[in-house]
Amino acid sequence: MPLSARAVSRLDRATGLLAILMIGGLIIGQVGEKFLPVLGGVTWIAAGAAIMLAILRIGAVQRMAQIFAVLSVAIAIAIAIIVPEALPRMEGALFQGTAFSAFLTSLGLIRGPVRASKLVERAAARLFAASASRRASAVTFGAQGLSVLFNIGTIGMMSDIAENHATHARAQGRTPINTRVMTLSALRGTILATIWNPIGVGFAIVTTAIPGLDPAAFLMLAVVSALVITLGSLFVLRSETARDHTPDPDLAQDMKGGRALVLILSVVLGLIVVTLALHRLLEISFLVAACMVLPVLSWGWPFVEPGIRAALKGADRLSGLGKASASMANEATIFLAAAVIGAGISVAFNSLGWGAALGGAALPAIALILGCLYLVPLAASLMIPHSIVVVMIAQLLGPGPVGAEHPLALGLGLCLAWAMAISASPISAMSIITGRQLGVTPARVTFDLNRRFTLFGLAASTVLLVLTYLFL
Repeated sequence: MPLSARAVSRLDRATGLLAILMIGGLIIGQVGEKFLPVLGGVTWIAAGAAIMLAILRIGAVQRMAQIFAVLSVAIAIAIAIIVPEALPRMEGALFQGTAFSAFLTSLGLIRGPVRASKLVERAAARLFAASASRRASAVTFGAQGLSVLFNIGTIGMMSDIAENHATHARAQGRTPINTRVMTLSALRGTILATIWNPIGVGFAIVTTAIPGLDPAAFLMLAVVSALVITLGSLFVLRSETARDHTPDPDLAQDMKGGRALVLILSVVLGLIVVTLALHRLLEISFLVAACMVLPVLSWGWPFVEPGIRAALKGADRLSGLGKASASMANEATIFLAAAVIGAGISVAFNSLGWGAALGGAALPAIALILGCLYLVPLAASLMIPHSIVVVMIAQLLGPGPVGAEHPLALGLGLCLAWAMAISASPISAMSIITGRQLGVTPARVTFDLNRRFTLFGLAASTVLLVLTYLFL
């Protein structure tokens, strides 16, 4: 039975309070214990709040999330009874899952201001002012920067702008720009951003699960890798983008968004720099640093762009936090549960003596890392959510010898696998949005329109991984 408006309001406020306890408890626990060790216990308050949020939202999340939640509880109980000495490992997994939940709620906070922002829209339109021969490249690169804030909404926004331009051109009797090329360029840019986006879920999972991974060094490696794949794909797929060498009839209007584009990209760069600085200065995980920065950015955005205040009016901050947790409830539940399940599987493997194989004793570490690169997209093509697979692999390999000896290679392998899995999955949100914009099925987007990009991406990723493994 649907909840009444009053009940929904109460639930939003209750979950908003829990979100404050979760995010605040995580920050106080992780930062405070550096100065006063007893404050580390506050992290348990954050974990309790994350569990309560999952319980309150369990009826509203997808069946997959519900199954994982039940399975995680069963595994935790089994470990406590059968292998009680492994409880510290499960505790660490619970705290990691709590950090994922807090991060996702913080990420949900920024979605409201960004979606209401006219600056983001003008910045995206400015990319279309590039020359006809370079427009696809501009959109591909620009989508990477914009998607740090706008996430998957970048694809629909870019596609809508392209369609508006095409409609205007037809009305004036001009040849319209190729909306399919622009939409696919936006899709590919958004996919490639997941390799390096420091406030993306994939990046957060990888940097949290591999203890020896330096986020700053890894960020530089990920950016260079994404740049190589972007340039390579634009060259390999140049026959596709050559179909859109039509001059833009709205060039003069698009040029007006130059200042907006610079401002948005400056915000993205500032977000990355501040998060890295907090990570270094406070010696906390990149994930916790992001949980400190994102809420401040979400609450400060209306002061930078006063025009969006009307769109955000109507809810207090407590209810806003509740709505943010609700918008990310499915992902938060899955990642919280998957962290515990992955740790439980790791404990089981070690108990059965299979840990040596995962540690590289039976197989070379590069074989395991390349196996991850191919396994995750394969699972995604079979409609298995890639996020679940990556979380479990990260839990299995991250704390072990492979993660300790080759943190950069393993981290890059998982982030590349995450990106290629999105491209290979007919059920990914990006494929679904692109299919809707182009009027085709998500399966056709995945297995036809974007197939060459995925295959090239996997080939380039293989080369990059081998080089990283050998020289870094």
